[in-house]
Amino acid sequence: MGKGKIQRRLRYGLFLLLFIMLSTALYQPVSASSEERRAQNVLVLHSYQKGFAWTDDQGAGIEEQLKGAANPPVIYTEYMDWKRFPSNDNLEHFYQMIKFKYQALHIDAIIVTDDAAMNFAIKYRKEILNDAPIVFSGINQLGVDSIADKRNITGVIEKIDPTETIRMALKINPSLRKVYIVFDNSESGLSTGKMVSEQILSLERGLQVFPMNSLSNEQIIDQVSTLSSDSMVLMTTYYSDTTGRITEFDRFSSELSESSSVPVYHIYDFSLNHGAFGGNLISGKIQGQTAASLALQILEGENAGEIPIVSDSAVRKVFDYKELQHFNVSLKQLPEGSEVINKPFSFYQSYKKLVLSIVAAFAVLLAFILILLFYVQLVKRIRSNLEKSNERFSLAAYGADAVIWDVDMTTMIYYFSDSWYELLGYERDEADESHGGWRTLIHPEDAEHENRLRTEHLQGKSSYYYCEYRMQSKSGEYKWFQARGKVLRNADGGFVRFSGSMVDVTDRKGYESKLQMSYQELESTYEELTALQDELLEQYNKVVENQALLQTSEEKYRLLAYNDVLSGLPNRLSLSEELQKFIKEHAGGHAALFFLDIDNFKYINDTMGHTFGDELLVKVGERLLGLSDGRSKYFRFGGDEFVILFENIKGSDEVISYAQALVQGFKEPFQLNASVVHISTSIGIAQYPENGINAEELLKNADIAMYKAKEAGKGTYVLYGQAMQQHFDERMIIEKHLRNAISNNELSLHYQPLVDTASGGIWGFEALIRWNSPVLGFVSPLSFIKIAEDCRLIVPIGEWVLRAACRFIKELHTEGYEGYHISVNISVIQLMLDDFTDMVLGILKETGLPPEYLELEITESIFMESFEAISSKLESLKERGIGIALDDFGTGYSSLSYLKQLPITTLKIDKSFIDSIDTPNNMSLARSIVTIGHDMGLKVTAEGVETREQLAFLERTSCDKIQGYFISRPIPEKDVASWVEGRRAG
Repeated sequence: MGKGKIQRRLRYGLFLLLFIMLSTALYQPVSASSEERRAQNVLVLHSYQKGFAWTDDQGAGIEEQLKGAANPPVIYTEYMDWKRFPSNDNLEHFYQMIKFKYQALHIDAIIVTDDAAMNFAIKYRKEILNDAPIVFSGINQLGVDSIADKRNITGVIEKIDPTETIRMALKINPSLRKVYIVFDNSESGLSTGKMVSEQILSLERGLQVFPMNSLSNEQIIDQVSTLSSDSMVLMTTYYSDTTGRITEFDRFSSELSESSSVPVYHIYDFSLNHGAFGGNLISGKIQGQTAASLALQILEGENAGEIPIVSDSAVRKVFDYKELQHFNVSLKQLPEGSEVINKPFSFYQSYKKLVLSIVAAFAVLLAFILILLFYVQLVKRIRSNLEKSNERFSLAAYGADAVIWDVDMTTMIYYFSDSWYELLGYERDEADESHGGWRTLIHPEDAEHENRLRTEHLQGKSSYYYCEYRMQSKSGEYKWFQARGKVLRNADGGFVRFSGSMVDVTDRKGYESKLQMSYQELESTYEELTALQDELLEQYNKVVENQALLQTSEEKYRLLAYNDVLSGLPNRLSLSEELQKFIKEHAGGHAALFFLDIDNFKYINDTMGHTFGDELLVKVGERLLGLSDGRSKYFRFGGDEFVILFENIKGSDEVISYAQALVQGFKEPFQLNASVVHISTSIGIAQYPENGINAEELLKNADIAMYKAKEAGKGTYVLYGQAMQQHFDERMIIEKHLRNAISNNELSLHYQPLVDTASGGIWGFEALIRWNSPVLGFVSPLSFIKIAEDCRLIVPIGEWVLRAACRFIKELHTEGYEGYHISVNISVIQLMLDDFTDMVLGILKETGLPPEYLELEITESIFMESFEAISSKLESLKERGIGIALDDFGTGYSSLSYLKQLPITTLKIDKSFIDSIDTPNNMSLARSIVTIGHDMGLKVTAEGVETREQLAFLERTSCDKIQGYFISRPIPEKDVASWVEGRRAG
């Protein structure tokens, strides 16, 4: 082997050795680095439940801070739910759960919120949590002082100090002298109340402190609603009242703020958006962020026991803009550095730098544009003058109600503006007018005269062309026109253009003709003045009358535009202008807008005819004018709606007094020819400026209040309140989702059994509708049935219910349950439809159900609304074997003479009579109803039977059928068959 070859092998071996050594050296640091980068685990223990605002705020702050770290740890979160379940069983369950879940997991730090979690962590961290360092949040100074062993513990103290809030309140209201403190009688509530009271008194500002822990929720709300302006309310934590009733903090806080006559300050910021006026508020989120920052220090290697406890970093000076507006507090009155929430968005304030930058750039751009404009100014000026000239010409022509005509003298093509076609009724080019065909429309007696005047002007014999002549319209009628024009010549005197205007003077000619005839008669009469003086005076009066016609014709258009043709009252346009005028001229004044709607007017139109309805509307207008006190203006808004503007009011008492007078005034019947009509009106009232500062707002809010009056029973009045808007919005939401309920298969039927008392067997079922909305959840029929009737959705819903119920009972028959009947409730809206009878019979034919197995339930009030229109339809259905049940008997008019006229087969005794049969009077009344029904040949059904005693009584009185919870609650359709089988087996 050569020497060179040996050297190469030595170099190769040395290189391989160095590579192995380098790889070994590099391997260890990599492993160590990997160990150092092991994910760190942080366990967050909350004392209370998820969804509790204070806990959620702290949790959000903790997670936000930890997840924003350079090396975010893994976060594990658990809830003790100690506020709702403060028991040893809960503690034991929580202990076992933590022990099981985290026995194989290394916990690097524990963050606890509030006392229960901190006590748990201190007690068990050695046993089950790796003796990890603890960081607390939401613990007050007393809780920190109670920690026996503070080793390896740090955190954020929840420092309750209302003094800064009091100073802020004094700055806003220097006359403040009384502080009403809201806290409960729990151990923490009492200690907080005592601490807050002592700190306020320590300010030595002459303030009186009034604790409210001895009052119930209702008493607190009543008291704060009457507080004087030198008072404030300070709310701490509050979860139960003096009766021990548990209270939702958010709901009670909102109710307290709505009722309070003075600002409601708070201690904690989770009350924001729930009625809190503001203050120096303790922030759960800030506490959580601070605690998480301390935990990150621990994860970076610091010892928890050596990190100072934080005590003054978890508050924020914050106010609610809506509450400031409510109590007329301006932003200038707030302490410097205050935060304001719910403030309306201001693009300028939010993007000030951007706006200024854009303005600067725009200024530079504008400078360049101005330079360019300098060079095109002459062109623009000429174009502008031309456009203005055209605008003046167009406006003048439109304002003069004139026809513009033009002739190109080189081509002899005529042009007429649109008004010419509108006046004469021709389509464009129908009369070949552009080629001179218009001349054939001139009256033969006027054609020669027109041609002569035109020729004279073209020959230069007149300075302008003027002529009056008649033209035949498409309908054959002749209209008088006054034509003017002038010819344009070129420098050589040749014709260029001949243009002018035409005005319809038919009315004027008519008046002139009448006037001329009157003058002729006057001349004839003058000759016989001595003998015919009276006749001369009569002719003179005719002249005056004809002159008045000229003035009347000018005013009639305004009268038609601003007044209702039927009632003669000012119309909606007049109302809008009157409202705008009042608001403009009385900026500091007060007024009220009354929105009146005649109750059940549609039924009057349907039963008595539209002519009768129109006469009634005229009488209503006259009645309103008769109730005027000199400060009211009356308008017909449209249909059966009237509006009253009540100006220069001094207070709500005047408004209420006038509303009562209106309601009382409509109790007097209306005499229309041979008929006497009794009506009522529902009145909604909106006040200016409290309920709106413009016409649109006032009308909308008065309309909402009017609908509220109708819901309250009609024939009454309601003043608009802020809660009505929410109710109106909720009503609109329900109506919106209800429109798709059938198509989305959200409706279902439950069936409540009816039992024959004589045999004990099942007679049938009553169909009851249920609505499960994917958005709103289960909606009570009490909530949506009335809305469905108001918006007429009850028509398709009612048809769906009838079809589904008939199909269901027919399927029961097919499955072997023969003889069962079905009872279905019917709305008055359905009954008023012309095709109601055909609809019912059509569904019976479609489903194959014999008529004798169907019973329709009608309430007593339905008959009273339109007896004649409804009775004939029900009589027709009854003749075909369909049962008619009078539901809720005894709660309405219940006149025996009236009852005999009703086409019914069954009386249903209302539940209210069954509930109270334990008293002798009601027992006799219920027995009498059964007797009356049997004497009239009717079956009697009792609703709401819930006890064995009620059943025994009804059996003794020979009541035919019963239904109620004693028999069964309403049963879902899928469970009916199994319920029947179970009853048979029982």
